[in-house]
Amino acid sequence: MKIVKILGGLGNQMFQYALYLSLQESFPKERVALDLSSFHGYHLHNGFELENIFSVTAQKASAADIMRIAYYYPNYLLWRIGKRLLPRRKGMCLESSTLRFDETVLTKEGNRYFDGYWQDERYFVACREKVLKAFTFPAFKRAENLSLLEKLDENSVALHVRRGDYVGNNLYQGICDLDYYRTAIEKMCAHVTPSLFCIFSNDITWCQQHLQPYLKAPVVYVTWNTGVESYRDMQLMSCCAHNIIANSSFSWWGAWLNQNREKVVIAPKKWLNMEECHFTLPASWIKI
Repeated sequence: MKIVKILGGLGNQMFQYALYLSLQESFPKERVALDLSSFHGYHLHNGFELENIFSVTAQKASAADIMRIAYYYPNYLLWRIGKRLLPRRKGMCLESSTLRFDETVLTKEGNRYFDGYWQDERYFVACREKVLKAFTFPAFKRAENLSLLEKLDENSVALHVRRGDYVGNNLYQGICDLDYYRTAIEKMCAHVTPSLFCIFSNDITWCQQHLQPYLKAPVVYVTWNTGVESYRDMQLMSCCAHNIIANSSFSWWGAWLNQNREKVVIAPKKWLNMEECHFTLPASWIKI
């Protein structure tokens, strides 16, 4: 049996679910399930979102299933404590702290419990079409989204700025700074002539104050998709022709789900503030 732990915001959940789909392909004779137990008492983001947004279904691991391979924690707090104190059991596969790709994830048979974010398309690229189908968004209904969708042509650019929870966080902050966005905009303009910049951020005020001088095309600041509708920002990003992303799984997926074959994606080559980090972006993306 294979169990994938699901935790984090929407982008992280999508990586974990993509691994779940890939494991089903790699091990057709084994049962593959999700562990959702840590969402109990987890108050960040919007909880487990996948089944509320996408038409996906998944096997859910029971407490007994989990205890056969790893440790069962009835809530998020106990998981945080237990993860530090209890020894790793034989079947537990924890993602490398340096994010190094682990080829045994898709080759090693037997009972395994996967705890990590698995933010590397190599974990699921073999079932790419299956992942794309799973992450098909529902049709837009809100007038603002429909209006913007009509304006997106072959030169529209989505630009994502992640601040908010990143500001003051030593692991993330300072990577996608103003200099990164200035360089990314210049690089994008060297490849295409933008017709429209769509700005997505949890700090729109900062974007308006700092990015405007570099945006030499009409700009739309997307401010209306909030709360449980926040995923609509990712959907709009995927509808733009090109993408400038942050070091964020949310905009990573916005770019990856973009089906424009001529798309230009610009991303930070440094993903985290770590001395050793093996995070790998898709080969066709431009890293700066």
